[in-house]
Amino acid sequence: MNEQSIKTVQELFGRYYGEVDSFGIRSLEKRELAFTPFGKQGMVRHTSFQSMPALIGYVRENPPLHFYYSSAYYDSPDSNMDNKRWKGADLIFDIDGDHIEGADRMRYSEMLSVVKEELIKLLNILTDDLSVSKNDLEVVFSGSRGYHVHVYSVFEKLESQERREIVDYISGRCVSSEYRSSSRTRWDERINNVKGELIQVLESQDKKWKQRIEEESGESLGDIGKREFKNGEVLERVARKIAIKRFSSRIDEPVSIDIHRLIRTPGSLHGKSGLLVKIVDFDRISQFDPIADAIPEVFRDNLEVIFTKAVKSEFGEAETEYREGKAIIPTYAALFWVLRGAAEFQVIQK
Repeated sequence: MNEQSIKTVQELFGRYYGEVDSFGIRSLEKRELAFTPFGKQGMVRHTSFQSMPALIGYVRENPPLHFYYSSAYYDSPDSNMDNKRWKGADLIFDIDGDHIEGADRMRYSEMLSVVKEELIKLLNILTDDLSVSKNDLEVVFSGSRGYHVHVYSVFEKLESQERREIVDYISGRCVSSEYRSSSRTRWDERINNVKGELIQVLESQDKKWKQRIEEESGESLGDIGKREFKNGEVLERVARKIAIKRFSSRIDEPVSIDIHRLIRTPGSLHGKSGLLVKIVDFDRISQFDPIADAIPEVFRDNLEVIFTKAVKSEFGEAETEYREGKAIIPTYAALFWVLRGAAEFQVIQK
């Protein structure tokens, strides 16, 4: 962004934060807060606030480009890391388009749809396999390319290695041949169900049985015949691969393992999109549309912007193509494209 764009974005963010009266931070006084200021390198860290009004006052005076809080609870959250005195941490999951194969070739809405599928798979494992109540879960749209899932209370005392075991379970790594557990899990049930499906394919008259299995499993079967496939180790291995592909969730694993993680604050703006970091109603996840539902109301007026490259915008009911040059568009769309590096603001808007 050029200097004028930085000033305009900062003013627009200030307009938004001037109307905010709360953020979705539980146990605020025990959290470390961190801010990325406009026009500066680095992050302001090791800050804390004892009340929401104090935090609101600070943010209104210092509108941040990015705004984070710690997954961890501390006795002294404003101290340096050696003196904070860790008391526990929420278990956090991050599902992002960066971890979806081919996402860079997808339209924005398509990528978000695929990410939501991964989110739903994660929530199924948490609620069905790990018996986490939805009352202990909070789903948050990240404001850009994905979702965060916060698990409160249930796992907060776990250290990193124990969190790694949960990650291994969710990823399906726990059922790899070198990581077999002595106890039965829902993964065994899933694998057995897939085996049954594969046997049905083998017993059918479908001449393309091998192609179908290869496409879903991603494994080349070579010259193997039906009998060898059914009676050997191949059936087990292929069923395991398919089950993992169908039911595991592609999460950013280091986020979940880190017991000191900073995560975006619900109710803040994402500094690379201008969209809301928004808590999503658990029972309405399937209906949630980030492109429509994460737009701040304060940005629904219009602004002039100068596109520096042609783009296809998916805001609104239909895709709109903008060529290089000036255009008057909704403020939320203008912010989005300026923050994405495809446009600039010419003047500071009053």
